[in-house]
Amino acid sequence: MARRLNIMPLMMVVLIASVITLVMSARGLYLANRYNDNLNSNRLHNSTQHEAVFADAYLWKQKANDQKSLALYASITNSKDASIAQSAHYNSANIYLKQALSLLDEHGLEAWDKAMPLLSLAKESYRDALRLKPDWMDAKYNYELVLRLAPIIESQGRKASKEDEEEKDMGVPPDGWPSIPGFPRGMP
Repeated sequence: MARRLNIMPLMMVVLIASVITLVMSARGLYLANRYNDNLNSNRLHNSTQHEAVFADAYLWKQKANDQKSLALYASITNSKDASIAQSAHYNSANIYLKQALSLLDEHGLEAWDKAMPLLSLAKESYRDALRLKPDWMDAKYNYELVLRLAPIIESQGRKASKEDEEEKDMGVPPDGWPSIPGFPRGMP
């Protein structure tokens, strides 16, 4: 009988833990079911949960509504969950890059003025993703691709010398500026 009494508190702890786990699982299933119902009826809810907002943004991207997707990604870039924030930056950069490339494919060099701001936004978003996860190879590769399409040219804050003016007169493009837009050969 004494041995049986020692097992009772342990059984009560196991029973309480089981009930708590069951309630938490039921709540998760209820929220997932409600979210799926909203998705199926095209009533995407305005959720404050970053995972749900990320899923909404991904869904809008699949439905080819880039502007809605970008707005949702922008709303979660400051998430406390680093993986969601870095993925939001990366996905929005990919959207900007695809928009710029499709503009250039459709309209050629005439669309260069419209594609440059998109490439700048893509560069900034890839940089933000790499700040959160510096060893992310996909983001590094895409960032390098954007840099090759539109390199960063910064003024050096110095007066032009005679040699610089002679190069300018001869039509030599500035250092780092691509003479032919597109993918360079020999990329890794």
